[in-house]
Amino acid sequence: MKDSKKEFCRFCKIFLITFLTIVSASALLVVIADPFYQYHKPWLGMPVILENAVYQTPGAARNLEYTDAIVGTSMTENFHTSWFDEEMGWNTMKLSYSGARTDDLKAIFSQIFSREEPVHHIFMDINMYQLTSPSWTAYAERPGYLYDSIVINDLPYLFNRDVAADSWGRILDGIMGKADNIDTAYTWEDPELFGAQNAMKEAEAGRGQMLAAYYSGETEGVALQDMLSVCQDNLDNILPFIRDNQDTEFIIYFPPYSMLYWEQRVLYRDLEKMLQLYYYTMEELLEYPNVTLYDFQNEWDIITNLDNYMDMAHHRPEYNRYIFECIKNGEKRVTKENMEEKIRDMYEFAQGYDYAGMWGQ
Repeated sequence: MKDSKKEFCRFCKIFLITFLTIVSASALLVVIADPFYQYHKPWLGMPVILENAVYQTPGAARNLEYTDAIVGTSMTENFHTSWFDEEMGWNTMKLSYSGARTDDLKAIFSQIFSREEPVHHIFMDINMYQLTSPSWTAYAERPGYLYDSIVINDLPYLFNRDVAADSWGRILDGIMGKADNIDTAYTWEDPELFGAQNAMKEAEAGRGQMLAAYYSGETEGVALQDMLSVCQDNLDNILPFIRDNQDTEFIIYFPPYSMLYWEQRVLYRDLEKMLQLYYYTMEELLEYPNVTLYDFQNEWDIITNLDNYMDMAHHRPEYNRYIFECIKNGEKRVTKENMEEKIRDMYEFAQGYDYAGMWGQ
């Protein structure tokens, strides 16, 4: 009986030692390979592979080498860092992810400006959903333990089967001589994604109800003052970083949404209010000398051709190149002198557009 008890205790001890050894080795592997760049830039010839934006962005923002950054939403994912590096002399890192709200931007900026190294340029987009959604909302839940400096919080990272597998993947990438993918990280450029049929499919689902509500007078929308309050809450997530980092130039642009989006604004009877939010945001941003602002919303040839889109807002990647070229050449810039005209032109175009013809009616 005593021998059996001793054998059991010995078995438990061996099992515990083996388990702790395996777990410790796995955690050590994660620390060395660090696929989310939580602790350091790549070691031992391993490449920078960016493929999981929500989880990799905070570590990349803190620990990878760059002097300039692309920050924002899915609208910015099809920009290539090589354009900025080769044609504007930047050293660029892409730190954006799909569906980013302003609270996400605040979290990313906090990582960027926690570094000792200077950041010369921030290139970013601003979208209407970011200004009209409550600032705390999120499209994708951020892993908070990757965005703070509390080491004990990193246990879900260190002791994670998927992260361990990614760690082995990075080591094998280094052995195979795989190159960094910074230039094309997170891009979605498949031509089959785009076309009028794809773009209209999303908008068509609720259009009948919107039309019925519009003609019955049921759509009134949110009060402008309430919209401005939400807008200001969102701007308060961004403006302090602009104010406190005067040596960093913030190059900000408004993307071109298709006429499918603007039809919804007309049907919801909030077109004028939405454009007042644009105007208010432009005013706020242009108060800072380190902001350069661009507007691509009133690009009629782009926004009226639904073949340019995959849904109401996301355009073909060639227009990312077009936007880059315009900004490189200082075109489409918004100033205090021309912003009222830009807003007025957009209102008149959207208000008078033949939406029935767009649907072949």
